[in-house]
Amino acid sequence: MSINLPNPYDVARAEAARITSNPVATEKQIERVLIDMPYADRAAIQAGVERFHRERMAKIPSATAYPEAQPWVDHALVVDREVQALTGFSDLQMAMYRSLYSYLAFRGFASLQTAPSGPPASPEKCRIAYLPETEQGRLHIKNVDDPLTFWKPRPPVTEMPKKGPLYFDGVGSGLHIDDEPAEIFPLPVRVMLPHYAGDVPGGVEFLTRYSSFWGRANLLLHDEQKRSAAIEKTSFNFIEVPDPLPNGCNYISGMVCRRPDSPQGQYVAAKRRQALQLFNKPDDCSDAAYWSSAFVYEEKLAGFLNRPSTPSVDETIDFFTTPAPDGLNKWGSKFHPEQPVLQYTLLTEAALLDRTQYLRWQRDESGVYPAEPEVYQF
Repeated sequence: MSINLPNPYDVARAEAARITSNPVATEKQIERVLIDMPYADRAAIQAGVERFHRERMAKIPSATAYPEAQPWVDHALVVDREVQALTGFSDLQMAMYRSLYSYLAFRGFASLQTAPSGPPASPEKCRIAYLPETEQGRLHIKNVDDPLTFWKPRPPVTEMPKKGPLYFDGVGSGLHIDDEPAEIFPLPVRVMLPHYAGDVPGGVEFLTRYSSFWGRANLLLHDEQKRSAAIEKTSFNFIEVPDPLPNGCNYISGMVCRRPDSPQGQYVAAKRRQALQLFNKPDDCSDAAYWSSAFVYEEKLAGFLNRPSTPSVDETIDFFTTPAPDGLNKWGSKFHPEQPVLQYTLLTEAALLDRTQYLRWQRDESGVYPAEPEVYQF
Protein backbone atom coordinates (compact mmCIF):
# COMPACT_ATOMS: atom_id res chain seq x y z
CA MET A 1 0.00 0.00 0.00
CA SER A 2 1.07 3.60 -0.68
CA ILE A 3 2.42 5.56 2.25
CA ASN A 4 2.64 8.91 0.49
CA LEU A 5 1.43 11.11 3.31
CA PRO A 6 -0.64 14.20 2.52
CA ASN A 7 1.39 17.38 2.44
CA PRO A 8 1.30 18.65 6.05
CA TYR A 9 1.40 22.30 4.95
CA ASP A 10 -1.64 21.79 2.69
CA VAL A 11 -3.44 20.00 5.53
CA ALA A 12 -2.58 22.82 7.94
CA ARG A 13 -3.75 25.54 5.54
CA ALA A 14 -7.07 23.78 5.01
CA GLU A 15 -7.52 23.26 8.76
CA ALA A 16 -6.63 26.87 9.55
CA ALA A 17 -9.19 28.03 6.98
CA ARG A 18 -11.89 25.93 8.67
CA ILE A 19 -10.91 27.36 12.06
CA THR A 20 -11.05 30.92 10.78
CA SER A 21 -14.49 30.41 9.25
CA ASN A 22 -15.95 28.55 12.26
CA PRO A 23 -14.84 29.87 15.66
CA VAL A 24 -17.39 27.62 17.40
CA ALA A 25 -15.10 24.70 16.58
CA THR A 26 -12.07 26.26 18.28
CA GLU A 27 -11.64 27.82 21.72
CA LYS A 28 -15.39 28.56 21.74
CA GLN A 29 -15.84 24.88 22.56
CA ILE A 30 -15.42 25.72 26.22
CA GLU A 31 -18.31 28.18 26.00
CA ARG A 32 -20.53 25.35 24.81
CA VAL A 33 -19.37 23.23 27.76
CA LEU A 34 -19.93 26.04 30.28
CA ILE A 35 -23.46 26.75 29.01
CA ASP A 36 -24.38 23.24 30.17
CA MET A 37 -22.05 23.30 33.20
CA PRO A 38 -22.12 26.90 34.55
CA TYR A 39 -20.74 25.73 37.91
CA ALA A 40 -17.53 24.38 36.30
CA ASP A 41 -14.28 26.17 37.06
CA ARG A 42 -13.13 27.64 33.73
CA ALA A 43 -9.59 28.23 34.98
CA ALA A 44 -9.26 24.66 36.27
CA ILE A 45 -10.50 23.23 32.95
CA GLN A 46 -8.09 25.42 31.02
CA ALA A 47 -5.12 24.47 33.19
CA GLY A 48 -6.03 20.80 33.05
CA VAL A 49 -6.49 20.63 29.29
CA GLU A 50 -3.22 22.49 28.67
CA ARG A 51 -1.31 20.00 30.86
CA PHE A 52 -3.07 17.06 29.23
CA HIS A 53 -2.33 18.34 25.72
CA ARG A 54 1.38 18.72 26.49
CA GLU A 55 1.42 15.16 27.82
CA ARG A 56 -0.36 13.65 24.84
CA MET A 57 1.82 15.42 22.27
CA ALA A 58 4.94 14.16 24.08
CA LYS A 59 3.73 10.57 24.43
CA ILE A 60 5.22 9.21 21.20
CA PRO A 61 4.03 5.68 20.29
CA SER A 62 6.53 2.83 20.39
CA ALA A 63 8.14 2.25 16.99
CA THR A 64 8.30 -1.46 17.81
CA ALA A 65 4.63 -1.87 18.68
CA TYR A 66 3.41 0.61 16.05
CA PRO A 67 5.89 0.60 13.15
CA GLU A 68 3.60 2.57 10.83
CA ALA A 69 3.16 5.40 13.32
CA GLN A 70 6.40 7.39 13.19
CA PRO A 71 5.89 9.27 9.90
CA TRP A 72 2.38 10.15 11.05
CA VAL A 73 3.68 11.40 14.39
CA ASP A 74 6.06 13.70 12.53
CA HIS A 75 3.25 14.71 10.20
CA ALA A 76 0.89 15.54 13.10
CA LEU A 77 3.54 17.64 14.85
CA VAL A 78 4.18 19.67 11.68
CA VAL A 79 0.46 20.15 11.06
CA ASP A 80 -0.14 21.39 14.61
CA ARG A 81 2.83 23.73 14.48
CA GLU A 82 1.62 25.23 11.20
CA VAL A 83 -2.02 25.47 12.31
CA GLN A 84 -0.91 27.34 15.41
CA ALA A 85 1.26 29.71 13.35
CA LEU A 86 -1.48 30.38 10.78
CA THR A 87 -4.24 30.96 13.33
CA GLY A 88 -2.16 32.76 15.95
CA PHE A 89 -3.42 30.34 18.60
CA SER A 90 -1.77 30.43 22.00
CA ASP A 91 -0.69 27.12 23.54
CA LEU A 92 -3.91 27.13 25.57
CA GLN A 93 -6.08 27.77 22.51
CA MET A 94 -4.35 24.94 20.63
CA ALA A 95 -4.91 22.61 23.56
CA MET A 96 -8.59 23.58 23.73
CA TYR A 97 -9.01 23.04 20.00
CA ARG A 98 -7.26 19.68 19.81
CA SER A 99 -7.76 18.06 23.21
CA LEU A 100 -10.72 19.52 25.15
CA TYR A 101 -13.17 16.65 24.75
CA SER A 102 -10.55 13.94 25.26
CA TYR A 103 -9.39 15.70 28.42
CA LEU A 104 -12.92 16.01 29.77
CA ALA A 105 -13.72 12.34 29.10
CA PHE A 106 -10.45 10.93 30.46
CA ARG A 107 -9.79 13.31 33.38
CA GLY A 108 -11.94 16.42 33.57
CA PHE A 109 -15.43 15.14 34.30
CA ALA A 110 -14.27 12.47 36.75
CA SER A 111 -12.36 15.11 38.75
CA LEU A 112 -15.53 17.12 39.36
CA GLN A 113 -16.65 14.73 42.10
CA THR A 114 -20.36 15.46 42.61
CA ALA A 115 -21.59 18.05 40.15
CA PRO A 116 -24.79 20.05 40.66
CA SER A 117 -26.17 19.82 37.11
CA GLY A 118 -25.84 17.87 33.89
CA PRO A 119 -23.08 17.24 31.38
CA PRO A 120 -22.96 18.86 27.94
CA ALA A 121 -25.86 17.79 25.75
CA SER A 122 -25.20 14.74 23.58
CA PRO A 123 -26.60 15.18 20.07
CA GLU A 124 -27.85 12.12 18.21
CA LYS A 125 -25.34 10.72 15.74
CA CYS A 126 -26.49 8.97 12.60
CA ARG A 127 -27.15 5.53 11.12
CA ILE A 128 -25.53 3.72 8.16
CA ALA A 129 -26.46 0.56 6.27
CA TYR A 130 -24.63 -1.41 3.60
CA LEU A 131 -26.62 -3.78 1.34
CA PRO A 132 -24.31 -5.78 -0.95
CA GLU A 133 -26.96 -7.58 -3.03
CA THR A 134 -29.91 -5.36 -3.91
CA GLU A 135 -31.68 -5.57 -7.27
CA GLN A 136 -29.56 -2.55 -8.29
CA GLY A 137 -26.27 -3.80 -6.88
CA ARG A 138 -24.45 -2.49 -3.82
CA LEU A 139 -26.12 0.24 -1.75
CA HIS A 140 -24.51 2.44 0.93
CA ILE A 141 -27.03 4.66 2.73
CA LYS A 142 -26.67 7.05 5.66
CA ASN A 143 -28.76 9.43 7.77
CA VAL A 144 -26.78 12.30 9.29
CA ASP A 145 -28.58 13.28 12.49
CA ASP A 146 -27.78 16.37 14.58
CA PRO A 147 -29.38 19.57 15.88
CA LEU A 148 -30.16 22.30 13.33
CA THR A 149 -28.11 24.80 15.35
CA PHE A 150 -24.96 24.91 13.23
CA TRP A 151 -26.23 23.18 10.08
CA LYS A 152 -25.40 24.50 6.64
CA PRO A 153 -26.30 22.43 3.53
CA ARG A 154 -23.35 20.90 1.74
CA PRO A 155 -22.19 22.07 -1.71
CA PRO A 156 -22.83 20.08 -4.92
CA VAL A 157 -20.98 16.79 -5.29
CA THR A 158 -18.21 16.66 -7.92
CA GLU A 159 -17.17 12.98 -7.76
CA MET A 160 -18.72 9.67 -6.81
CA PRO A 161 -18.59 9.22 -3.01
CA LYS A 162 -18.38 5.93 -1.14
CA LYS A 163 -16.03 4.27 -3.61
CA GLY A 164 -12.57 2.74 -3.42
CA PRO A 165 -10.97 -0.64 -2.76
CA LEU A 166 -11.76 -0.14 0.94
CA TYR A 167 -14.51 2.28 1.87
CA PHE A 168 -15.36 3.27 5.42
CA ASP A 169 -17.88 5.64 6.96
CA GLY A 170 -18.68 6.46 10.56
CA VAL A 171 -21.19 7.62 13.16
CA GLY A 172 -20.56 9.32 16.49
CA SER A 173 -20.70 7.10 19.57
CA GLY A 174 -19.07 8.37 22.75
CA LEU A 175 -19.10 8.66 26.52
CA HIS A 176 -19.00 11.58 28.95
CA ILE A 177 -16.54 9.56 31.06
CA ASP A 178 -14.08 7.06 29.58
CA ASP A 179 -11.06 5.46 31.24
CA GLU A 180 -7.86 6.92 29.83
CA PRO A 181 -6.31 4.49 27.32
CA ALA A 182 -2.70 3.38 27.26
CA GLU A 183 -1.98 5.54 24.19
CA ILE A 184 -3.06 9.17 24.05
CA PHE A 185 -1.01 10.66 21.18
CA PRO A 186 -3.55 11.96 18.60
CA LEU A 187 -2.61 9.66 15.73
CA PRO A 188 -4.97 10.20 12.75
CA VAL A 189 -5.85 6.51 12.60
CA ARG A 190 -8.71 6.85 10.13
CA VAL A 191 -6.54 8.95 7.81
CA MET A 192 -3.82 6.30 8.07
CA LEU A 193 -6.15 3.37 7.36
CA PRO A 194 -6.30 3.44 3.51
CA HIS A 195 -2.49 3.66 3.34
CA TYR A 196 -2.10 0.29 5.10
CA ALA A 197 -5.26 -1.68 4.28
CA GLY A 198 -6.95 -2.32 0.94
CA ASP A 199 -9.74 -4.66 2.00
CA VAL A 200 -12.03 -5.40 4.92
CA PRO A 201 -9.86 -8.04 6.66
CA GLY A 202 -6.83 -5.76 6.48
CA GLY A 203 -8.88 -2.82 7.70
CA VAL A 204 -10.18 -4.71 10.72
CA GLU A 205 -6.66 -5.89 11.58
CA PHE A 206 -5.19 -2.38 11.34
CA LEU A 207 -7.95 -0.69 13.34
CA THR A 208 -7.72 -3.41 16.00
CA ARG A 209 -3.95 -3.04 16.34
CA TYR A 210 -4.30 0.75 16.71
CA SER A 211 -7.40 0.43 18.90
CA SER A 212 -6.06 2.48 21.85
CA PHE A 213 -5.60 5.55 19.66
CA TRP A 214 -9.18 6.01 18.55
CA GLY A 215 -12.75 5.85 19.79
CA ARG A 216 -15.98 7.82 20.15
CA ALA A 217 -17.18 6.38 16.82
CA ASN A 218 -18.58 3.29 15.13
CA LEU A 219 -17.30 2.52 11.62
CA LEU A 220 -18.72 0.54 8.71
CA LEU A 221 -16.19 -0.86 6.22
CA HIS A 222 -16.84 -2.56 2.87
CA ASP A 223 -14.69 -3.54 -0.10
CA GLU A 224 -14.85 -4.52 -3.78
CA GLN A 225 -15.40 -8.18 -2.82
CA LYS A 226 -18.68 -7.13 -1.11
CA ARG A 227 -17.29 -7.95 2.34
CA SER A 228 -18.24 -5.66 5.19
CA ALA A 229 -17.45 -5.10 8.86
CA ALA A 230 -19.20 -3.08 11.54
CA ILE A 231 -16.69 -1.83 14.10
CA GLU A 232 -18.05 -0.53 17.40
CA LYS A 233 -15.74 1.83 19.28
CA THR A 234 -17.72 3.83 21.83
CA SER A 235 -14.75 3.56 24.20
CA PHE A 236 -11.04 3.90 23.44
CA ASN A 237 -10.50 0.76 25.55
CA PHE A 238 -12.65 -1.71 23.58
CA ILE A 239 -13.18 -2.77 19.99
CA GLU A 240 -15.93 -5.12 18.84
CA VAL A 241 -16.75 -6.41 15.37
CA PRO A 242 -20.24 -7.92 15.26
CA ASP A 243 -20.99 -10.25 12.35
CA PRO A 244 -22.98 -9.10 9.31
CA LEU A 245 -26.61 -10.20 9.19
CA PRO A 246 -27.35 -13.62 7.61
CA ASN A 247 -28.46 -11.94 4.34
CA GLY A 248 -25.09 -10.13 4.10
CA CYS A 249 -26.38 -6.68 5.08
CA ASN A 250 -24.52 -4.71 7.72
CA TYR A 251 -25.14 -1.53 9.68
CA ILE A 252 -24.02 0.78 12.48
CA SER A 253 -25.89 3.23 14.71
CA GLY A 254 -24.78 6.21 16.76
CA MET A 255 -24.41 6.10 20.55
CA VAL A 256 -25.19 2.40 20.97
CA CYS A 257 -23.53 -0.99 21.30
CA ARG A 258 -25.28 -3.63 19.20
CA ARG A 259 -24.72 -6.22 21.93
CA PRO A 260 -25.47 -4.68 25.36
CA ASP A 261 -24.20 -7.81 27.14
CA SER A 262 -20.79 -7.70 25.42
CA PRO A 263 -17.70 -6.46 27.34
CA GLN A 264 -17.95 -3.03 25.72
CA GLY A 265 -21.73 -2.93 26.17
CA GLN A 266 -21.41 -3.61 29.89
CA TYR A 267 -18.59 -1.07 30.24
CA VAL A 268 -20.62 1.61 28.43
CA ALA A 269 -23.64 0.99 30.66
CA ALA A 270 -21.46 1.28 33.79
CA LYS A 271 -19.84 4.52 32.59
CA ARG A 272 -23.21 6.03 31.78
CA ARG A 273 -24.45 5.15 35.25
CA GLN A 274 -21.32 6.79 36.65
CA ALA A 275 -22.07 9.96 34.67
CA LEU A 276 -25.64 10.10 36.00
CA GLN A 277 -24.39 9.70 39.57
CA LEU A 278 -21.71 12.34 39.05
CA PHE A 279 -24.22 14.87 37.79
CA ASN A 280 -26.97 13.94 40.27
CA LYS A 281 -29.29 12.80 37.49
CA PRO A 282 -32.27 10.49 38.13
CA ASP A 283 -32.79 7.30 36.14
CA ASP A 284 -35.56 8.96 34.11
CA CYS A 285 -33.53 12.05 33.13
CA SER A 286 -33.11 13.34 29.58
CA ASP A 287 -29.65 11.74 29.23
CA ALA A 288 -31.05 8.28 30.02
CA ALA A 289 -33.98 8.90 27.67
CA TYR A 290 -31.53 9.94 24.94
CA TRP A 291 -29.52 6.72 25.26
CA SER A 292 -32.73 4.67 25.26
CA SER A 293 -33.96 6.53 22.17
CA ALA A 294 -30.70 5.79 20.34
CA PHE A 295 -31.17 2.07 21.04
CA VAL A 296 -34.77 2.21 19.79
CA TYR A 297 -33.47 3.47 16.44
CA GLU A 298 -30.77 0.78 16.47
CA GLU A 299 -33.45 -1.89 16.88
CA LYS A 300 -35.64 -0.30 14.18
CA LEU A 301 -32.77 -0.46 11.69
CA ALA A 302 -31.79 -4.01 12.67
CA GLY A 303 -35.40 -5.15 12.37
CA PHE A 304 -35.75 -3.63 8.92
CA LEU A 305 -32.56 -5.24 7.55
CA ASN A 306 -32.70 -8.61 9.28
CA ARG A 307 -34.90 -10.61 6.90
CA PRO A 308 -34.30 -13.64 4.68
CA SER A 309 -33.75 -11.61 1.51
CA THR A 310 -32.22 -8.18 0.99
CA PRO A 311 -34.62 -5.22 1.09
CA SER A 312 -35.07 -3.42 -2.23
CA VAL A 313 -33.45 -0.05 -2.92
CA ASP A 314 -36.80 1.72 -2.91
CA GLU A 315 -37.82 0.09 0.39
CA THR A 316 -34.54 1.06 2.01
CA ILE A 317 -34.58 4.65 0.80
CA ASP A 318 -38.20 4.97 1.92
CA PHE A 319 -37.30 3.65 5.37
CA PHE A 320 -34.44 6.12 5.79
CA THR A 321 -36.38 9.15 4.50
CA THR A 322 -39.81 8.52 6.07
CA PRO A 323 -40.40 10.55 9.24
CA ALA A 324 -40.23 8.73 12.56
CA PRO A 325 -41.78 6.72 14.07
CA ASP A 326 -42.55 4.86 10.82
CA GLY A 327 -39.08 5.51 9.42
CA LEU A 328 -35.69 6.76 10.58
CA ASN A 329 -36.05 10.42 9.56
CA LYS A 330 -35.89 12.59 12.69
CA TRP A 331 -37.90 15.82 12.50
CA GLY A 332 -37.41 17.62 15.81
CA SER A 333 -39.76 15.71 18.08
CA LYS A 334 -38.98 15.50 21.79
CA PHE A 335 -38.16 12.22 23.52
CA HIS A 336 -38.06 13.89 26.97
CA PRO A 337 -39.67 17.06 28.42
CA GLU A 338 -36.25 18.41 29.48
CA GLN A 339 -34.45 17.47 26.27
CA PRO A 340 -31.80 20.20 25.73
CA VAL A 341 -31.60 20.05 21.92
CA LEU A 342 -33.98 18.80 19.22
CA GLN A 343 -32.81 16.10 16.83
CA TYR A 344 -33.14 16.22 13.05
CA THR A 345 -32.06 14.10 10.11
CA LEU A 346 -30.13 16.85 8.37
CA LEU A 347 -29.06 14.78 5.40
CA THR A 348 -29.77 11.40 3.81
CA GLU A 349 -27.35 10.07 1.21
CA ALA A 350 -27.61 6.91 -0.87
CA ALA A 351 -24.78 5.65 -3.07
CA LEU A 352 -25.62 2.98 -5.67
CA LEU A 353 -22.03 1.88 -6.13
CA ASP A 354 -22.42 -0.41 -9.16
CA ARG A 355 -24.53 2.18 -11.00
CA THR A 356 -22.21 5.04 -9.92
CA GLN A 357 -25.27 7.02 -8.90
CA TYR A 358 -25.50 9.21 -5.81
CA LEU A 359 -28.70 10.59 -4.27
CA ARG A 360 -28.90 13.19 -1.52
CA TRP A 361 -31.69 14.78 0.51
CA GLN A 362 -30.70 17.85 2.60
CA ARG A 363 -32.75 19.95 5.01
CA ASP A 364 -32.52 23.65 4.46
CA GLU A 365 -31.40 25.87 7.32
CA SER A 366 -35.00 26.44 8.40
CA GLY A 367 -35.52 22.69 8.83
CA VAL A 368 -37.47 21.76 5.68
CA TYR A 369 -36.64 18.28 4.35
CA PRO A 370 -36.95 17.97 0.53
CA ALA A 371 -39.54 15.81 -1.20
CA GLU A 372 -37.09 14.88 -3.98
CA PRO A 373 -33.34 14.19 -3.86
CA GLU A 374 -30.44 15.71 -5.67
CA VAL A 375 -29.38 13.12 -8.27
CA TYR A 376 -25.78 12.75 -9.44
CA GLN A 377 -24.69 10.31 -12.15
CA PHE A 378 -20.97 9.63 -12.57
